[in-house]
Amino acid sequence: MADLEEAVQIGQEAVNTTPQDHPDRARYLNNLRIRLGNSYSRTGIITNLEEAIQVGREAVDAAPQDHPDRIIYLQLLGFGLGDRYSRTGTIADLEEAIQVGREAVDVTPQDHPIRAECLQLLGIRLGLRYLRTGVMTDLEEAIQIIREAMNATPQDHPNRAEYLNNLGCGLGNRYSRTEAITDLEEAIQVGREVIDATPQDHPNRAEYLSNLEARLCDRYSRTGAIADLEEAIQVGREAVDVTPQDHPIRAGRLQLLGIRLSLRCLRTGVMTDLEEAIQVGREAVDATPQDHPNRAGYLQLLEAGLSDRYLITGTMADLEEAIKVGREVIDATPQDHPNRAGYLNNLGVGLSDRYSRIGALADLEEAIQVEREAVDATP
Repeated sequence: MADLEEAVQIGQEAVNTTPQDHPDRARYLNNLRIRLGNSYSRTGIITNLEEAIQVGREAVDAAPQDHPDRIIYLQLLGFGLGDRYSRTGTIADLEEAIQVGREAVDVTPQDHPIRAECLQLLGIRLGLRYLRTGVMTDLEEAIQIIREAMNATPQDHPNRAEYLNNLGCGLGNRYSRTEAITDLEEAIQVGREVIDATPQDHPNRAEYLSNLEARLCDRYSRTGAIADLEEAIQVGREAVDVTPQDHPIRAGRLQLLGIRLSLRCLRTGVMTDLEEAIQVGREAVDATPQDHPNRAGYLQLLEAGLSDRYLITGTMADLEEAIKVGREVIDATPQDHPNRAGYLNNLGVGLSDRYSRIGALADLEEAIQVEREAVDATP
């Protein structure tokens, strides 16, 4: 860390001792911006990011329009603005990042090797603004620009899978908005290309698999084609397998796999799917800290699987565990959570089932109490 601090200090001195009209001033400013950015990445101190952005603006202003490194200065300024938007959510930073990105594209020759990257970054930021504001023209432009990036990228380029994935996400978002089946079809086709272009040990492979899984399930919901659900389960299993045991998103991927397996059990009646859904649900719960905001959802998936198995087999142990887990769901759910009423209702059903089975009045009393709470919690 001391070396990094010294590098920042030396960079600042270089800028301070350089006249405003010196031809190398933009380069010195950019070097300082890089060191400040590295310091922010290392420490998370927001003032380092603030200064990096300010210095980045000065570097751009100091570089003539036709300067060969102006593209780099614009890109780095865009990175800083993007980082600050991710940190603070200030829309002005995203707006400026888009403006800077447009300029970077405009000054980059058609055959420049960095042009595809410039287009890609602009498309990502437009997509972020769409997600923030819902303005459809941003999503349309994002898709168009990412297509341009793809056209400028060789088949064997190491970033091609990433660019394809961004295109697939854009098409998926547009399908969610317009329900145009052609967008969904293309998103699935692109998703498969992403997987084919991604090495088995690539750190983003699990994310890309999850994206394809989601699109396949969208099409299953739309058309009911069982082949899509089958492929989604296969892809979902692989996403779980390539996600490290201690990764914070592993539990979420297990939950999604459990949901798909439960859907197939409902469709086909194959008990092994329900058994696996319950096993996967247990893994999701075990991988989630007690205070995690998604814990209630993972518990609810396990409760649903146990309840479904009880209804099929009549095994009392499943009903007992479903009630126990249902109580944990309620304990883990805030009073104002929109799903609390549904969770209370599920617990009430389980208690009523046990009362019907063994006739314990305490279960009936608790079921009535829980159902009253469910009514009170319903808007």
